Amino acid sequence: MGCLAYRSNRAELGGNCHALLASLASLRQFTAHSEPGQMAMTPRMIDFEPGIYPAPWGYLATLGWPVLAAVPSTVIAAIAVLWWRPDVGSKPDELLNDGMLQSIFLIVWNVVLIGALALVARLARWPAGKYLGLIRPSGRDVAVALGALGVFLLGFDVLTYLLGRDIVTPFQVTSFLNARGSHSLPLLWLAFVVVGPAGEEILFRGFLYRGWVQSRRDVVPGVVVIAALWAALHIQYDWFGILQIFLMGSLLGLVRWQSGSATLTMLMHGIANFWAMIETFAKVQWLS
Repeated sequence: MGCLAYRSNRAELGGNCHALLASLASLRQFTAHSEPGQMAMTPRMIDFEPGIYPAPWGYLATLGWPVLAAVPSTVIAAIAVLWWRPDVGSKPDELLNDGMLQSIFLIVWNVVLIGALALVARLARWPAGKYLGLIRPSGRDVAVALGALGVFLLGFDVLTYLLGRDIVTPFQVTSFLNARGSHSLPLLWLAFVVVGPAGEEILFRGFLYRGWVQSRRDVVPGVVVIAALWAALHIQYDWFGILQIFLMGSLLGLVRWQSGSATLTMLMHGIANFWAMIETFAKVQWLS
């Protein structure tokens, strides 16, 4: 009788264990696809946990899609600029110096690019926001990231001053003066503080990061390569400015990895550009 009771209790315990494992599996499936406000997977688990979403685009496709998307973005932005200033076609150098034309081009270019990358993310069978890292960061991650950003910006300004270099570059001054002369400063602020950072972060720390950092071993090379590519595109600056952008990009990449959120790097990028615009305003208004 005791033996039969032992076997019965053992069978009951085994059944309970199977039920518990099934419940945990259901809970994991639920939390992986939960809506905002419900218990959900953390951003970094979305980055590296296999099976939650389909595999992202491969390394070459991740590079190829933005190149392809840049074509309609450039064409549509150029059409917008020509519509505003039909004579700029005979004076292409003005695009690098005219604050209003820069603003129009950047705003249109980034808006079209963001839409194209969101479509490509959907083609990968992901929610576009999650693929691009547009996830709300934790309060702790925000505090740490903004603190690190403040140290970086102030530290690099001090270093620039000690080296006897201009904290505000000639490109910034020229763009600001031209925008002020054409009464388009609000448009310049919108382009450089809001739209530009949003588009660049969605491209670099969103789309490229998703495709090139698919495991933990990809983090360091992925962050460095993305930062280098981002810096190399800023041809309007000298080598020192490009170095600053590379280091800034590396910081943004580390924050993207730590927090799992490109929304946070977008905020940081916008604050950095806001600080640069404040410095430009101070130099033009009071130090020139």
